Amino acid sequence: MKRLFSRVVKKLFHPWLAIFDVEHAFSTRRYDLDWLRILAFISLIFYHSGMVYSLNWPFHYKSAYLTEHVEYVMLIFSPWRMALIWFISGVALRYLVAKYSLRHFVVTRTVKILLPLLVGVWLVVPVQLYAQMSQEVGLKITFSDFVVQFIDLSSPIFKDYQAGIWPHVDVNHLWYLRSLWQFTLLLLVLLPFLHSLRLSRLISSVFEQSHCVLFLCLICPIWLLKFYSESEYFRYGLGFVFLLYGYMLARQSSLFQCLKHHWQSLLLIFIAGYLLILIGYVQIWKNPVAEQWQIEVLNLVYVTQGLIGVSLMLALAGRFLNHNHRFLPILNKAVFPFYILHQSVVIALAFWITPWQLGAALEALVIIGGTFAVCTALFSVIYRFDALRPLFGVSVKHQYTYAQRCWGYGIGCVIISPLALTLIL
Repeated sequence: MKRLFSRVVKKLFHPWLAIFDVEHAFSTRRYDLDWLRILAFISLIFYHSGMVYSLNWPFHYKSAYLTEHVEYVMLIFSPWRMALIWFISGVALRYLVAKYSLRHFVVTRTVKILLPLLVGVWLVVPVQLYAQMSQEVGLKITFSDFVVQFIDLSSPIFKDYQAGIWPHVDVNHLWYLRSLWQFTLLLLVLLPFLHSLRLSRLISSVFEQSHCVLFLCLICPIWLLKFYSESEYFRYGLGFVFLLYGYMLARQSSLFQCLKHHWQSLLLIFIAGYLLILIGYVQIWKNPVAEQWQIEVLNLVYVTQGLIGVSLMLALAGRFLNHNHRFLPILNKAVFPFYILHQSVVIALAFWITPWQLGAALEALVIIGGTFAVCTALFSVIYRFDALRPLFGVSVKHQYTYAQRCWGYGIGCVIISPLALTLIL
């Protein structure tokens, strides 16, 4: 009976097991992508600080000093910032698939993604809702009293704030972690196709064509997604597309070399695209009587700028950042904690210093500088203790036995199981 069960399992999962058996680790470290990942997540601090001052874009908390001019600067980053993060995530997944067995890959990725997400939604995100409700509905309780109410999923004070994975318990900026885990599971389903000889030949044939053909092959799925998906779901579909691009193109060294070679041309195209978007933003998106066809054309320009922006960032990183540094390992470890903490720190600081009426420039400097300082201080504490590291996505420091690691991952799986079931169902 045991042999029969083993044969059935092997037969069912052979396409996936074969991939993990034959994959080999990449021979060289991509330092350019390490630096790009760090810079991409650091940029989120500036971007979400800008959201506090944006006049027309909604956010959890707003400063008294609102202006639309900050939106013009943010339009430089908004078309491609998350697309770049998803692309790098796809490349990273290709590295992990090449490094680990199927079982180890599934268990470790699940725990390393969902445990920080669980910690984030219960311990980090609540301050954002507190600041939001204080500004929007005049909440008059202390934060400690708010936390007591927050733990109660049936608390009546949240009757108008029920959106979330549980009532009023939402992911906010941590939606990336939720989607990353869901996309990873979907990627596993697609692995036999992604590693098929047919797809490999198709990609090779596309690379034999002109740069314009390659660009059209990459942009057409994004255009179709924009046309046929609802706007609220578009960012998730776009994220998965760029994650697939990162996974499929991770080993295409000729692509990265080509991008690096043409970085100056890409920069000029990027600047032209930004100017078009800026003009369109003022003349079309903010114009209540704009024609629908104008809006649709500008939408296409915007999503096209996303692909151009990702290409340019890869080109610049390959040209200027493909080198190691003694601070690179520690900065890589700091990315996840900074990402988890930063938006709550931004909003908490904005909420705290609003009564001081410092003026727009000084207030913004305090928020940005304070966010870096607080996140750095918290990371230094997290980094010192192995008990805290997994809660914020950092690998443990000490070498534990195989049995201890199994127990650790087993306990982690039990803790995150309610969240995993909620996200799946």
